[in-house]
Amino acid sequence: MASNLALAALLLVASCGSAASAAKYTVGDTSGWTTGADYTTWASDKKFKVGDSLVFNFAGGAHTVDEVSAADYASCSSANALSSDGSGASTVALKTAGKHYFICGVAGHCSSGMKLVVTVAAATAASPPPKASPTPTPDSPDTTPDTTPTSPSTSTGGATPKTPATVLAPPAKQSESGATGLRVTALAGLGVAGLVAAALF
Repeated sequence: MASNLALAALLLVASCGSAASAAKYTVGDTSGWTTGADYTTWASDKKFKVGDSLVFNFAGGAHTVDEVSAADYASCSSANALSSDGSGASTVALKTAGKHYFICGVAGHCSSGMKLVVTVAAATAASPPPKASPTPTPDSPDTTPDTTPTSPSTSTGGATPKTPATVLAPPAKQSESGATGLRVTALAGLGVAGLVAAALF
């Protein structure tokens, strides 16, 4: 049970870490999505990966963000756009690896340089958590027989001493909940964490 709790905690930490590693990129930084910016240079030093997002900031109605095919990117055509947004604050999630092409669909803007291509890498898989090694549980009573020999009593009359009987240790006393005294004591020592862990058992 304790190893399951440890595994659950490890998975929770790992999932928080992967969510925290996704980046949000503001296209054009402070310039935003506008004519006259050099988006090729802007994207050149960035490492985009699946899970990241692009934030396009622009005046609503003045521009659009159109995701297009490579051919439409080259010809500055938004006629077959995969998606389009003209709201002014557009966030695009990068959900797949590969090249993604964006243009402004307003006439003349794409040909003036308002176009962006980003190469998105596959998300790196987190290394699998180490396998938990089995740990002994304090729930099982000690049933190992006590084989310490007793010294034979001296007898008179040359009789052979009897072989001592094997003495078994009594099982550990358990509480009403079925937990051993050691486990209850250990959980009580943990305070609030002990109460949470006890509920899981």
